[in-house]
Amino acid sequence: MLLSDNHRHCFLLTGSIHDVLSDFFRLSKHLSTPLIYAHDVSQYNALNHSIFHNSDVRTCSFKQARQELGSTHDAILVDLTHGVSASALAILAGTVRGNGVFAIALPKGDWLSVVDLDLPRYLPWPYESHQIESSFKRFLLDQLHRDSSPFQTLASDQIHPLPALPLMESLTTLTEEQTEAQSCLFEEHAKSYVLIAPRGRGKSTLLGDSLAKMLKAGKKVALTAPNQDAIKTLKARFEQVLKEVDLDSELPFFAPDALLANPAHWDTLFVDEAAMIPVPLLMALNQKAEHSLFSTTDYGYEGAGKGFGIRFCRYLAAQSTPNNMPFLTLTLSMPIRWGGNDPLEHWINECFFLAPNQNVVLNEADTPSIPQTYKVIANNAWLDRPDLLARTFQLLVSAHYQTSPDNLRWILDDPSVSAYLSLQGSAVRCVAIMTAEGQLPDALSLAVLQGTRRPRGHLIPQSLLAHEGIEDAGRYRYWRISRIATHQSEQNKGLASQLLDQIEIAAQEQCDFLSTSFAATPDVVGFWLKNGFIPVRLGTTKDQASGCYSLMMVKPLNEIARQKTAIWHQDYRANLAINLPRDYQDIDAHLARMLSADFLEAKPLTGAVTDKDKQDLALFVNHHRPYLTIRAQLTRLVNTQLARHQLSHSHAHFSLLNTVITQPAHEIDFVAFGLKTKKHVEKHLKSIVGELLLTKF
Repeated sequence: MLLSDNHRHCFLLTGSIHDVLSDFFRLSKHLSTPLIYAHDVSQYNALNHSIFHNSDVRTCSFKQARQELGSTHDAILVDLTHGVSASALAILAGTVRGNGVFAIALPKGDWLSVVDLDLPRYLPWPYESHQIESSFKRFLLDQLHRDSSPFQTLASDQIHPLPALPLMESLTTLTEEQTEAQSCLFEEHAKSYVLIAPRGRGKSTLLGDSLAKMLKAGKKVALTAPNQDAIKTLKARFEQVLKEVDLDSELPFFAPDALLANPAHWDTLFVDEAAMIPVPLLMALNQKAEHSLFSTTDYGYEGAGKGFGIRFCRYLAAQSTPNNMPFLTLTLSMPIRWGGNDPLEHWINECFFLAPNQNVVLNEADTPSIPQTYKVIANNAWLDRPDLLARTFQLLVSAHYQTSPDNLRWILDDPSVSAYLSLQGSAVRCVAIMTAEGQLPDALSLAVLQGTRRPRGHLIPQSLLAHEGIEDAGRYRYWRISRIATHQSEQNKGLASQLLDQIEIAAQEQCDFLSTSFAATPDVVGFWLKNGFIPVRLGTTKDQASGCYSLMMVKPLNEIARQKTAIWHQDYRANLAINLPRDYQDIDAHLARMLSADFLEAKPLTGAVTDKDKQDLALFVNHHRPYLTIRAQLTRLVNTQLARHQLSHSHAHFSLLNTVITQPAHEIDFVAFGLKTKKHVEKHLKSIVGELLLTKF
């Protein structure tokens, strides 16, 4: 029956795939286009084809779940039998409309003993799924069966078809909240607007409605989003409003990079799912229009909303706008896709700690009797402290732009992960997530060095091997600080540095290096430098989420590690001296100075080719060393041979070599040299560099 409060129907379906599919089809018999998600949908497809013949059903793997952002569905089945994706579960639950069906499939019997095929992506080498007793699955099962869970478990003979849902009205009136937000936008009192709301609150409807009305009013408007799949609802509303006013126009959609390349300037630019776009790109988009609206969720499924809100809104507030306020925040709180106080929404938010942070931070000045303490906790120990898990994960969600529901599984199930907490009473003031890496067998290290193996995890040693050619990097023990977060009200008090001190004390006898890898911005680089970390590698491409280059830093904990760090840092600086002005022109001067500084009083840089350069270039020629990681070494080789008259301008490939060592990597037109594909470029360069290496010098 239809629920008067417009809440979603939630079911646990158990049994064989045949039983689950039969029950789900019975439930959704009168509902349109049922959707099935699973780790592997091949058995569902085979059964449907041979037995059920349901032509309306669509099946997808968990990897495709992000494509559903912005969609609305009547009925969804998520099969967790052979694999669990927390992020997919959260995303899909947010797409089911009121009175629709959200069903989860589990096997009969002991689900915890079923090998999880989605688990390997959370495990570092050499761990395999069958070796791990998943703490996350135990946690999720408890959440599904707790008293407040909205999920009903029904036997097949208790399942009856739910009634058909009314058609979604073609042009519903905007709610009072939407109308107020739209009026504020139309008044143009601010240079930029940020529309923040949870899922299902009508953001897409508001954007589509506003776009159409602005276009009708003669405004020059544009829309961008990470992909067009995310704007289905927005587009539908846009087209409906134009039809209502008898106006014929295409949706003015541009991909973000295409919009930046377009010389036009708009009256208003709409950016949907803004938290999924790198912040530097958002900053550039903000300059393309007189007014901009950035729409995003404040928490939840993208795993980026809070970081977006903190970092990007700080930038917007600092804008210089003589005639307008810098920015205004618009909010929508009442759900539209489903009824208020929806049990499924509450369950998802509580299960994955996605609701706004409820962590209460104590003020030391007011509570001098409560001491600061430190705690280390990992894996199944979290299950005994659900309160601590909630506060810790909420802090990560609020402070780090890439924290997603999948990270909860990673923290609970990865045996290399530990959390270091700074506590005052029960309040989590600061958290650092640490992963233990390294001690790779020599044979595996050689395969990584040569580019023939990429074992899961072990980011620091793998990158030092594969990208820097450091032959013994796999032997050492690393503790990598993967995430570090301080509650916003507690920042700039030294809490994170104090926590790092505690980690260093614990690490002294257990590893050789503390390490970290992060999106390089001046404030973050400054933090790690202040804490004694030394740069050893700058990434060659920008991180998709942050829009920044990644920087890898280490802090040696013993004499051998200190000697190695000095060598690694010297090589890093020698390569950066060549690459920075050529390939990193978009890095600002302040950050460039920080990255280039000599922190160990190393030997002066000479620019001469070294034995290490020859080894790196040989790895490129004979194995799979990436081309972008040997550009500085190739530059030194070419310049050295030119200086010694071992290479001349009459060399058959001098023009190509000169182009490669002088032009930014992304600007080189290899087609001009008859090289049309990346594979062709690499093969040709390997041949040329191989010839240069044969010269004795």
